[in-house]
Amino acid sequence: MNTAVVFDMDGTLVDVTGSYKQAIIETVCHFLPDASPEDVSDARDALRGVPKFNNDWDATYFILQQLRGHDPVLKRDEEWGRVRSVFQSIYLGEALYEQAYGTAPPLRRVHGLIEAERPLITRETLECLTGVLRGIVTSRPRFEASHTVSLSYLSEFFTDEMMVTLDDVENEKPHPEPLLLMKKRIDASNYFYVGDTVDDASAARAAGYTSIIIGAPWGDIAIDTVNDLPQALSLCDNR
Repeated sequence: MNTAVVFDMDGTLVDVTGSYKQAIIETVCHFLPDASPEDVSDARDALRGVPKFNNDWDATYFILQQLRGHDPVLKRDEEWGRVRSVFQSIYLGEALYEQAYGTAPPLRRVHGLIEAERPLITRETLECLTGVLRGIVTSRPRFEASHTVSLSYLSEFFTDEMMVTLDDVENEKPHPEPLLLMKKRIDASNYFYVGDTVDDASAARAAGYTSIIIGAPWGDIAIDTVNDLPQALSLCDNR
């Protein structure tokens, strides 16, 4: 019986505390200089359990409207586009931004926050899963996902062909489309999706996966850290 374990990326495989999460703070403060980083951080953390905020560009736009005192409505309008461009300038840095978009960023920054990303999952945990089919389903663009994987030992366990990214689908999580596409790429009898948000749990449920959620009770199985995964899978096998 083949088992497939598919991972979310941000906050699951990779620590994004100093990258995506920090980019939200810096982007909001760029547009709203009077905002305190602490208030932005609190607003960001409050969205973790709210459906349909899996995309950090959406979360940044929403928080900006919220802190301006507006009734926040999520819409991908021109201002959303400006927010995304500034966010990407901060996150990627000048060289990677130009490589990704073919144009100069609105903010000049030599080193992007993406360079601070490190794996949360250990090599030992991945080695325990050697006999398991693996994949990544992420709402990152492929360029960013591939770059981050290439920076560490994650590249020894995941290839581009094993990833479904924002560029591969019309609908991102919590829509099940990305996870259903992964099912077409990996032929297994049992599918598990490991994530850390309520949208991860919703997408897994809709796509027919067993969800394993880190640090929260939203899914079928809860674990404290991603490195508890081998034990959780063993427990599942014995049920």
